[in-house]
Amino acid sequence: MTDNIRIRLFSKIIIYYGICLALVLYAGLSHPEWMQFLPFGGLDVLQDNASVIEEGDLVDQLLVNQRPISLFNDAMNLVSALAGCLIVMIPLRWLYMTDGLKKSWNPDVATSLLVLPLIVTAIVYIVKFSLPLAFALAGIFAGVRYRTSLKSQSDAFFTFACIAVGLSAGTRSLGIGLVMAMFFAVTMLALPPRRGDQE
Repeated sequence: MTDNIRIRLFSKIIIYYGICLALVLYAGLSHPEWMQFLPFGGLDVLQDNASVIEEGDLVDQLLVNQRPISLFNDAMNLVSALAGCLIVMIPLRWLYMTDGLKKSWNPDVATSLLVLPLIVTAIVYIVKFSLPLAFALAGIFAGVRYRTSLKSQSDAFFTFACIAVGLSAGTRSLGIGLVMAMFFAVTMLALPPRRGDQE
């Protein structure tokens, strides 16, 4: 019974991600002007903007934000990154909540699988161009405790996966998060269920 559930879920996830990849390829080939608003290629942009830092100028360059501000482009990039987070995380939530793979699942973790990547994406968007703001946010979050205890190791795996997707979307490198999510789902389905999780 568990094998049938795994095979059906595997097929569902592969079809879902295949459709997502096909839509992204279609958008990139038929409407290349849309790609500037999609959360892809962010690491290439950061590498292209990297400049040789002369000795003594490191602090000055880190403290000064030289990035031009475009309200429309920034808003569209953030909206597409948040939407991309949700699209990538939906199958991982299916995987976490599937009956037959585990005896029980934590509703708090299931909710965080959709909410936490959105928060991580927004935080990365806020701090990625400002070093002082990054330190300020680190100090703020140091005083906040994560009060939901993770009861199993698989809960921690899923939580780290959703943080990785949020980071990739926040840096406009959602392609990395998409590939990671696909491999994560396939790996979790390929592993045999733990004895404690079997009926």
